[in-house]
Amino acid sequence: MMETLEMEHGELIAAGLEAGNTEPSLQELNNIGDYLSLFGADLIRRLNTEYQPHHHPVNDDMLPLLGELKRPLFNAQAHVVTALMKGFEEHRRLLLIGEPGTGKTAMSIATFFALLKMKFDGKGRVLYMVPNHLIKKTKREIGVLLDKQLFDVHFIRDYVDVIRLRDSGKMNSKPTKMEVYIIARDTAKLGYIYEIAAKWVDRTYTKRVKGEGAVLGAKRTAFRGFVCPECGGQLMKEEDGSMVPMEWDDFHNKHGKATRRKNNLFCSTLIREYKNADPDKDSYRPCGAPLWQAKNKDKSSISGERRKVEGTAPRKVSPADLFKRYFKNKFEVVFGDEVHELAGGSAQAHAFHVFMGCAKYSVAMTGTLLSGYSSSIFELLFRMFPDRLRRMGFQWGEVGRWIDYYGLREKITKIKKDNALNSSSNGSSKRTNTKELPAAAPQLFTDMLSDVACFIQMSDMFERLPELKEYPATIPLQGYRNLISCITKVKHKPGRKTKPHKGMRLLAPKWYLERNLKDVEDQLREAVVKELQGGGQSVLLGSLLSTSLSYPDVPFNFKGVYHPDTGEEIVSPDYRLSDRLLYPKELDLIQFVRKRLKLGRKVGVYATFTGELGTLERLQMLFEERGIKTAVLTSDVDGPEREEWIAKQEQEGVQVLLVNPILVSTGLDMYNFPSLYFYQTGYRLSIVRQASRRHWRIGQMNTCETVYAGYKDSMQELAINLMGQKMNAALAIEGQFSQEGLSALTEGSGGSLTNELAKRFVGNNIEGVESAESIWGKMSFDPTQLAIVAPTAPTTNNTSTEEEMEAGPTISNVAIATSPVPASPVRMIYATSVKEAILDWASEEVPADLFTRIEQQIAYVEENVLSGFKGLSIAQESLLSDCALVWDPTAAPSEEADFRRWVYSLTNKPITKEVTAGKEWAGLDLAVVEGKKAKTRTKKAYNVTDGQYAFVF
Repeated sequence: MMETLEMEHGELIAAGLEAGNTEPSLQELNNIGDYLSLFGADLIRRLNTEYQPHHHPVNDDMLPLLGELKRPLFNAQAHVVTALMKGFEEHRRLLLIGEPGTGKTAMSIATFFALLKMKFDGKGRVLYMVPNHLIKKTKREIGVLLDKQLFDVHFIRDYVDVIRLRDSGKMNSKPTKMEVYIIARDTAKLGYIYEIAAKWVDRTYTKRVKGEGAVLGAKRTAFRGFVCPECGGQLMKEEDGSMVPMEWDDFHNKHGKATRRKNNLFCSTLIREYKNADPDKDSYRPCGAPLWQAKNKDKSSISGERRKVEGTAPRKVSPADLFKRYFKNKFEVVFGDEVHELAGGSAQAHAFHVFMGCAKYSVAMTGTLLSGYSSSIFELLFRMFPDRLRRMGFQWGEVGRWIDYYGLREKITKIKKDNALNSSSNGSSKRTNTKELPAAAPQLFTDMLSDVACFIQMSDMFERLPELKEYPATIPLQGYRNLISCITKVKHKPGRKTKPHKGMRLLAPKWYLERNLKDVEDQLREAVVKELQGGGQSVLLGSLLSTSLSYPDVPFNFKGVYHPDTGEEIVSPDYRLSDRLLYPKELDLIQFVRKRLKLGRKVGVYATFTGELGTLERLQMLFEERGIKTAVLTSDVDGPEREEWIAKQEQEGVQVLLVNPILVSTGLDMYNFPSLYFYQTGYRLSIVRQASRRHWRIGQMNTCETVYAGYKDSMQELAINLMGQKMNAALAIEGQFSQEGLSALTEGSGGSLTNELAKRFVGNNIEGVESAESIWGKMSFDPTQLAIVAPTAPTTNNTSTEEEMEAGPTISNVAIATSPVPASPVRMIYATSVKEAILDWASEEVPADLFTRIEQQIAYVEENVLSGFKGLSIAQESLLSDCALVWDPTAAPSEEADFRRWVYSLTNKPITKEVTAGKEWAGLDLAVVEGKKAKTRTKKAYNVTDGQYAFVF
């Protein structure tokens, strides 16, 4: 064997000498990239000789059957479908790994069409398990590719639909056409709530003991523990090589909530079978009784009386469990979409496992198979190929052995000094901690994926796709002391001179954000270092990392940082900054959007720190101040309705879509938003990878771009740089190899993104990481041969001047443009009081006969608007007026009769009067914040520093 290896290595060296005409030296090979540069050609030649693929796109033809589809597939897609069909000849379960945008849904439809035509006479049943926001899209795609006479589509919305399908008897007869059943992944796993079936027995009594002239009480415990509900035996667990009774904490977490674990699911008590009179010779079997039961609101006690059930107790059952009971082997093929989210022992992963058992063939689809850790795909592969993993020596649950073979683990051993042992001197002086690092061995691809997986990338579709530009945008923390116009509106009043009204925002001074951010980070770093010096892990890292990433974007919503355990104040809420100013990244985003809208390109903006921080609401207000029509997609929109919701917003003329990337990360198409701007990236690699491809998909006709924005010399810049490195490594397992990617794949990348951020945060080290510009430059490709369709004509007019778009913020940008009124229907009416603003609005929008009623009931109208009335709100944000009334006509009824009722209800007396918190802002009040305290200066004097302008209002 050694002679063979030496001969092969000698052949490679000889080939290298012949090819390069230079003397190679093994000592000069520093990494795997150098090795491949020297011997790569011969390695590829040998691989092509020894490993023949099932389907080669160059040598093999596509299935002629695919020509019967209504919409033809692209060549790369057709070859993938052909490869899957050939793979079904040897395997029942396959993987389809396609980069987001390659059309995995279309390929799955073509696959079941070809499979049913070739093996089942064109008739059969197909089951789709997809994310809940893709069920309607899947049905629509089937109608696009197949003739409607060939198939029927059925939605399974809950367990009731499964019962109806069973009772109909349809599954007991042969299908007459292609029957497609679609079930949402969230629906498939929904089941009943569990409660503990084991009985807690506490036989504690008080024993009276006579003492010196008194009777004392002493507690004694005869029995205390859980017993099996069937055999009555005490429940035991294995601990340190011996069996000990199970206690209360074995069934409850630290918060007292009942929790299911692997060791408390079934009774392990041995029961005697009484086959032999001698107990020592008799056989025993484990009881195996379930220790958990359904929490049912109609449950009765042993006596037959209904008992009270605390908490939620719905009557329902998991649809997947019903499939397992009634529909085994009733389907020809099952497809699971976005299976990378079915990690671990989750209920959704169990549901997909059940569905695979109900079908003859299975296909698991994903766009990002590996999350960076080799253990993330262990259970998925074990569910799909259990026989293969058992032959390799793996058993269910042996994730540790899997990591030892195909991953990387870090083992840290801490040795105590002699005087640090416990008082009895029998404690161990060593403490070992083991954790997995984000890495995967190349053997994982050859051993597990090479013969059961089909890969397709966007680079395979280049002849059909436009150019994609990805680049980071680093923004300086320093601002400019200038005024930037918000909106220009011409007000027409009968008998009055036309007068333009303008609103403006003051840019933050150059020291404002930078100084306060530095103070916040220093205090956070000091608190973390103090905890780490005490030994162990710091519980502050999670909240502190999110604070350091989010504070620069929403400093006006900062509420302070407190210790999660003690409640001690780490950073004072006094570092909350003014929300009346405009910050550098906000200005960069506004300029970016204005430039793209001028070219007729709509923009999608991603933000991860939403919810209480209110990033999306803040950006929406800034855009609408400038007449830009904006929509915010929130989690309140149900998953199945999100695609239609986006389409409706596009019809209404939305120019900018604001959304958390997790809501659109899988499956949704954003063709009409060819420019994507990551206002915040967060640190979840899979979400960023998926969301960054929502626009660059098959059918896109415009050049696409994705921008990753972050403040320079901050944690945001470090997060973007590390994200690029992790992305480069994750692509390696999917076939997009580079020298850096292979290095990270084989040597590990040093820890997760959050751990790396934490280490550099504590050490105040944001240097030493390759820049994101360099990383994306290495991963980019040259699409110069593509036919790029020119951008569409501008659909809206903008009030900003060309100089303001192209140049940086200067005082000349404040000039008011005379271009037409913005296309957005949202308007702002400025006035000195709420009453005046309402009357100005009513004179333009309300019918004349109702205007008199508004004047008479103006007090009630004012109360309704201040408390929140649909379509009307008060925005006290202007620096040039005391009050601004925001009017959104799209929120009011469009029909005349309904609009009159709406106006009439506006004039009615409010049923409940809500007291608004805080005071109204009465005029200009510029605040200069230094450190913690906010000092208010009057209008009489300002200290003007270098680079600032003085304004007198």
